[in-house]
Amino acid sequence: MLRLERIFKNYQDTGTLNAQVNLYGFIDDHIFLTKSGDLGVILEVRGVDYECLDGAALDALTKRLESALKLFGDDYRLYQYLFKRNHPAIPHRLYGNAVVDAAIQNRIAHLESKSEKLFALSIYYVVLFEGSRSARSLGSVLLGIPKRPAQALGELQAWFSTQKQVVLLDRELVRAQSTLLQKVGSFLLQVADFLTVLLLDKHQAFRMLTQILNFAPHKLEHARLKHDTFLDYYVSASHLECHRGHLCVDDYFVKVLTLKEP
Repeated sequence: MLRLERIFKNYQDTGTLNAQVNLYGFIDDHIFLTKSGDLGVILEVRGVDYECLDGAALDALTKRLESALKLFGDDYRLYQYLFKRNHPAIPHRLYGNAVVDAAIQNRIAHLESKSEKLFALSIYYVVLFEGSRSARSLGSVLLGIPKRPAQALGELQAWFSTQKQVVLLDRELVRAQSTLLQKVGSFLLQVADFLTVLLLDKHQAFRMLTQILNFAPHKLEHARLKHDTFLDYYVSASHLECHRGHLCVDDYFVKVLTLKEP
């Protein structure tokens, strides 16, 4: 017997892609806020030219980077994203000399003819500050009265007033914002002499976040930040299909690689 309920089950179970994206919006020119109350920034990392360095120099730079990353304590989570794309745009310029310009144009034409096998690599760090989460139970607030009575009583009053709750959340958000920028600034200062790391503004960060969920080149090229809020909706610009053995994002098949051990 044919059951319509079984036919429409997959359709009814289908949800929205943006519901799975834990992004809310930007609170300033660099910091974004997640739905779970975390604050984050995005750093673009331009790696060291390793070809002219020996093993000892590489080891020393690696240890310095590890030492700098230890600035982020248990309240922070660090994500690394690497994008590898072929057909890269090769930066170049002309110098007004006929011989030099001809050589440059010939070289660029030669490289563009092999663009299918040439790749551009982009590395980004996403620093997420989880210490900004303000969701606390009533019991934890009461337990904090002996240790910090003034702050605990303020939080207790906020439980019974929407206006005071908003003021409390805003105060915690400003404090977390200052803490995150201070940590990121210290990290940039420690690696400035050997590693180029750029703190992305909200427009550049939006383009980077768009690359995570979209693969079509024309969608990435025309990605522009129009609103500071509802990032989960605006970065999800592709159609996602879930099949038994694979995923499809628009016309692209997605292969997920997992590690048994980190």
